[in-house]
Amino acid sequence: MVLQTQFAQIRDRSLYIDDVDAMDLVKKYGTPLYVMSEGHIRHQLNELKTKFLDKYDHVLPLFASKSFSCLEIYRITSEFGIGIDCVSAGEISIALKAGFDPHKIYFHGNNKLPSEIDYAIAHDVDHFVIDNFYEIELVEKYAKKYDKTIYATVRVVPEIKAGGHGYIQTGHKDTKFGFSARNGIYLKAIQQIVDSAHIEFEGIHCHIGSQVFDLYAYISAMHRFVRFAYEIYDQLGVMVKVINAGGGYGIAYTKKDEPLEFETITSEIMNIIKDGYDKRGWDMPMVLVEPGRYVVGNAGITLYTVGSVKDIPDVRTYMSVDGGMTDNIRTALYDAQYDGIIVNKAYERRDTKVTVAGKICESADIVVKEIMLPYPEPGDIFAQFSTGAYHYSMSSNYNQLPKPAVVFTYQGKSKLVIRRQTFDDLIAFDVQEDYQ
Repeated sequence: MVLQTQFAQIRDRSLYIDDVDAMDLVKKYGTPLYVMSEGHIRHQLNELKTKFLDKYDHVLPLFASKSFSCLEIYRITSEFGIGIDCVSAGEISIALKAGFDPHKIYFHGNNKLPSEIDYAIAHDVDHFVIDNFYEIELVEKYAKKYDKTIYATVRVVPEIKAGGHGYIQTGHKDTKFGFSARNGIYLKAIQQIVDSAHIEFEGIHCHIGSQVFDLYAYISAMHRFVRFAYEIYDQLGVMVKVINAGGGYGIAYTKKDEPLEFETITSEIMNIIKDGYDKRGWDMPMVLVEPGRYVVGNAGITLYTVGSVKDIPDVRTYMSVDGGMTDNIRTALYDAQYDGIIVNKAYERRDTKVTVAGKICESADIVVKEIMLPYPEPGDIFAQFSTGAYHYSMSSNYNQLPKPAVVFTYQGKSKLVIRRQTFDDLIAFDVQEDYQ
C-alpha cells in the first residue's frame, strides 16, 4: 500500500487502517499480524461489479483466490455476484464451506489430481479450465461417474512474455501451463473435448502473467485469441462462446510502480473481441477476467515488532523483525519491492537506510531490501504495505514458526478472521505409531 489511500492514512502520530489505530491492533492481537482492510477489498470488488459485470452484457469477473483464500474472502466476494477461480480441491472446499455457488467456481491447474477432479464434480463444480490431454480423460471419466456435464475452457498459450519476475510470467512459449498453439496441439485438445460424451467445449483461456503494467501485452494477446477463435471455427466448425482473458493486473507496491487502470484493460479487451467477432458476423462471446492481486494486494498491511538492530559500518543497517520469509516469501522468491513505516515513529524523519530482515535461519530471509526509516529501536512497530496478495497464501511453518493471525478492519472496527497458530498446532498432525 503506497501511503495515504482512502483506507489507510498516517494521522494523530500513528497509522490508521479503516479508522483503526495500528498500535491498538498490536496490543489486541500481537505481532506478526496480517491486517486486511475490508474497506479496500469491498471497494475493489465493487470496481469489478460496476466497471465490468454491470457495464457489459454476458461477462463475469472471477476473483483469483490463490492470491488470498479463506472463508471470509469468499463470503464477501459472493455478495457482489462475482465468480472465483480455484486451483485446488482445497480452495474449492473452503469456498463451498463459505456458501459459495459451485456453478460460479472455475477450476484451474496444470495437474489436477484424480481425487481433486472427483471432489469438484461430486460437489457440482462444472466449469473447468482444461490444461492437458490427461485431464480431458480424467474429467470425462468422473463426469461419466456422476452423469454430469462439464463445461470446458481450454487454456491456450499466447506466447507473450509479460509480467514482473520470470517466475510469474506464464504466457510465453516455454511454460508448464496450457496447450501450445504450435503444430495444431490445442486444436487436437478441443477436438478430443468435442468428441467426449460428458464434456461440452465452451471456449478458450488466456493468461499472460502477473503484475503486468504493459497494456500492449493485453492488446496483443486478445488479437491473438480472436485469431484462435477464427482458426477453431475454420478448422473444426466449432464456435468459441467464451473467452477468458485471464488476470495479471498489477498494483503499486512502491511509488515507482505505475499500474494500469482496471477499466483501461477491460475496455481494450472488450473492444478487440467485439470488433473481431463483428467482422465474422458472430454474436459477442461471454468474456471473463481473473483479477486477484488487484482485489486484495493493497488491502494488506503486515505489522511486525522490531527486535535486534545491527549496524555494519560502510555496509548496511539490519533491522530484524519477529517474522520473515515464513509470512512473506515474495521478497526472497521474486525480489519483490515494498514500502513501509515505523508506526510509532510515523512523523519522524526517515533518515536511515535500513534492510528489514526476518528471524529465519536463512541469509535470503529479507522482508524489505532497502528502505528509508527513522533510526529503529527494539520494540518499534514496523508496518509493511501491500501484503494482501500471496503473503498469507504462501506462508509456511519453516523453522517451526506459528503462522500469524489475520485480522479484518472495517468502519472503525476489527475482527479476527484467522487465529494465530499455537505451538500445539505445529504438532497437530504428528502421530506415534509402532512399525508394522
